[in-house]
Amino acid sequence: MQATPVSSRIDEILVRDDRPCEDVLDDVYRKYHDTNPFMPVTHFVDHSTMGPEALVGLGIGHTVTRWIARHRARPYEAPVIGISIPTAWREAVGRKDCHGDWLRHFDRELSDRPATAVLAVWVERFAHDVGALLFHGLIRTAHAARALQQKDTVARRGELARGLALWAIGLRSAPPREISQHNANVDWTGEIMRCAEAGAATFVRKSTIPNLHLVTGPMAYLMIAPQLDAPMHRIAAAAFRQTHAKAFETFDADRQHALSEANLSLDRNHLEALADKTDAHPAKLTEAALRAYQATGDGLFLKAAAKVQDYSLWRAFVG
Repeated sequence: MQATPVSSRIDEILVRDDRPCEDVLDDVYRKYHDTNPFMPVTHFVDHSTMGPEALVGLGIGHTVTRWIARHRARPYEAPVIGISIPTAWREAVGRKDCHGDWLRHFDRELSDRPATAVLAVWVERFAHDVGALLFHGLIRTAHAARALQQKDTVARRGELARGLALWAIGLRSAPPREISQHNANVDWTGEIMRCAEAGAATFVRKSTIPNLHLVTGPMAYLMIAPQLDAPMHRIAAAAFRQTHAKAFETFDADRQHALSEANLSLDRNHLEALADKTDAHPAKLTEAALRAYQATGDGLFLKAAAKVQDYSLWRAFVG
């Protein structure tokens, strides 16, 4: 019997329209609406809403309910200082004590305006620091935006507000007031994909949580790129070039090393196993890597997806 091509199997796995069990995400977003975005003790970013959206994107939304059963909602009252975000947003970036101010602002904006209009304004203001909070402000925003594209609900708008607010308080600085101009003919989204490629090579060589995000970070931006204008892609590409500078330094050697790694074996058992783990990172990386492979045909991304199957890698980071 002739084996099914890898690309065909990935097309069957990744779901863009009519995603199975799509409605489960509304339950997820309502459950974690008022949860602290940071974990206790470690202070890592909570992945309780990002993991389920990745599972739905992988076509296994039926596993989400049992996945979130292992993630409790932790009551949280976001701090508010009363700052006016519309007039003083530069002063509020990077400040956790303004988290509640940001949440109220984005909840209001997203109740009054189309999500695409809100993203157009704020991604331009935030894209200079895509790496904030190890890319998680961007990543949570992107997963929420993709869910909202699938179905426009109050719960999904609320999750997008929480992604943008997380990004806002994680920023290390406000953007420069003047953005330098670059060649308008450059394929900026292609540049961002190349950053993901360099990240995949780095991850295959050294499979750590920070290196994993060198793939999921740029691939998160590419989720929302179709909703944004080219000038924002240019800002983001420049930012990713900075976050991925070390990955590019060793890219050629890392790519050669990756070619010797085992190929990905795709089957239903592999996907179901992703949902049986408490940690969201394997599911997020698998979804992002398969999406990158689907877009580029670059087998390096399959190597990264194969590498993440070794769950012993995460024992130093999660319980």
